[in-house]
Amino acid sequence: MADRTHLDTLRAGVDGWNQWRAAEPALRPNLREADLGGADLKGANLSDADLNGAVLVKARLSGADLSGADLRGADLSGARLDGVNLSRGTIDTLTRYDGVEGCEIGVNGIYSPATDSAALVRLDPPGNSMQGANAEAVVESLRHARKLHTFSLILAGIATLFIVIKPKTITLPYLAGSFKFDDFSYAFLATILSAAIMSQVASFIDSALQGARYLNDRRAAMMVGHFPWLLSKIESNPAGKRHSKILRIFTIFHPLIYLYFFVHWSALVTGDWAAVISHYQQIPVIFGEYLLPVVYMILIRTCLHIFKLSEGFQKPILFDAETERTRRTDMERLTQAFERQAQLTAEMVKVLNKMEGKE
Repeated sequence: MADRTHLDTLRAGVDGWNQWRAAEPALRPNLREADLGGADLKGANLSDADLNGAVLVKARLSGADLSGADLRGADLSGARLDGVNLSRGTIDTLTRYDGVEGCEIGVNGIYSPATDSAALVRLDPPGNSMQGANAEAVVESLRHARKLHTFSLILAGIATLFIVIKPKTITLPYLAGSFKFDDFSYAFLATILSAAIMSQVASFIDSALQGARYLNDRRAAMMVGHFPWLLSKIESNPAGKRHSKILRIFTIFHPLIYLYFFVHWSALVTGDWAAVISHYQQIPVIFGEYLLPVVYMILIRTCLHIFKLSEGFQKPILFDAETERTRRTDMERLTQAFERQAQLTAEMVKVLNKMEGKE
């Protein structure tokens, strides 16, 4: 719960609050679970404040300093955040920021363009989670998803050949020989395989999206953001976004092509339902006519889930500029320390060599 004195001081006015913060720079304000919905907090110094679980719905925070603030579980829905400083701020998956103004929403946090700062998802996931800040794991999941999705596209491509070329049978190789398929048999088998494959694609891309939420540095953002796959690559300009969405719809819902083989289209157009049903019942698989609707329901739900996941990747992966500068400075210091140590070691070796020469 919030400290009553801290909360009353803030509610009394931003000017008095900022003066109190200036007089007590070492004190960390405790505003946990405070109800500040609709409050006018423009220009407030909320740096390093504990706002865990605070309600800030439609609060006016323009120009406020939220650097280092703990915003885990906070509700910022509809808040005005233009010009706010979010550097080193921490959010989590429970933080709500729907409809915020003045900030961009990313995969792993929120970003203030005016101050070039970002509040990112906490670096340490819950204890019962196997997620974490690992760009290599995210890319590996995307690589597996892309490989499986490509195989599913190949299956759909062969079905397209059946539609265009209309061969009576097609021969597909396997380890010990080959199989011959007619169009019905192939379409049924491809539908079953696509349902299984696309389920795995959904699992891998979901794992990648969950992992991307914990990324927090420029290198990781660049590595994942530039991964060459349509379903995970973000487009910045409006025309590119529309083009990408259309392509993603076609590539994700490609298994719908198999419906062509199970529907008597001319009979459907004329309303000859007896011919439509008779054509469907000719599936050369035992209980195929009962199994197919179930498989297609699973397949369509899976495709919808994959499309939703791909929409999740249409947001930038953020990093905080101030944190990056600090990280770079620390690395420079570490590099300099290693160079000094190497120089001292080289000088010591020279001294030892001289001593051995004199002996």
